[in-house]
Amino acid sequence: MLNDILPKRVFNLLPKEVTEVRVRRDKPLVYYTTQKKVMTECLITQAEFDYVLSCVTERSLYAVTEKLVCGFLPLKDGLRVGIAGEGVAEGEKIKTVKHITSLSIRIPHQIFGIANFLGINGYFKKNVLIVSPPAAGKTTLLREIARTISDTGQTVVILDERGEISGVCGDSFSLKIGKNTDVLFGFPKRIAYENALRALNPDYLITDELSGEKDVEGVLRAYYGGVKVIATLHGASLDCFHGVFEPLKKVFDHLILLSKVPRVGTVVEEVVL
Repeated sequence: MLNDILPKRVFNLLPKEVTEVRVRRDKPLVYYTTQKKVMTECLITQAEFDYVLSCVTERSLYAVTEKLVCGFLPLKDGLRVGIAGEGVAEGEKIKTVKHITSLSIRIPHQIFGIANFLGINGYFKKNVLIVSPPAAGKTTLLREIARTISDTGQTVVILDERGEISGVCGDSFSLKIGKNTDVLFGFPKRIAYENALRALNPDYLITDELSGEKDVEGVLRAYYGGVKVIATLHGASLDCFHGVFEPLKKVFDHLILLSKVPRVGTVVEEVVL
């Protein structure tokens, strides 16, 4: 997929294990692997940047305006492109984004076996919260937990707003998510929680990057309805149940803290309550 959206000169500089590519107008190419950040001497020209922008927007900024306003574009195979530029506001709302200057391309990776330390089997009944800074491997671990639980025979529903967990592409998935998994892709979180709990009868609900009251309400609704939840949260410590997230302290009984050091996905703390 990367070779479809990057100029050949740029793509040829990237190693196979790349996890993120930063493309900026008239700035050097930067990429990340699971072990390091690399600042290259390859200057991205205006023409190259415009080529990438054209590819990720399917050659029509107007057609993807709604997604631009959200700050990212989901692509096939689970790729996600973060957008930096000038927001055009109308009252309290952002109507579109113009003068785009930076693109952050995130590439999902599947690593089988990284959830083995949890001892997941058909009797696993934990509400798990994975906490980490950005780009420390929480979605990769979340996906593997979901796949492993699903393959024990329990019904898993993934709320995959951006397609990063499942690698959704139309009606198929490019990533392994388990034999008993259903995916809600592209739904706003509030509607996704409602649809999952009302219509899909999950044993486990999987959701990435809890971010506010709507997520808290959805998780609590699942919890009180007897559905287990596996979720992730941005943070630097397991002391994370403050403000809007305080009600979730009673929900999660297995907490995992990840770090980028010495490599992405390192488990630095685990608390079982």
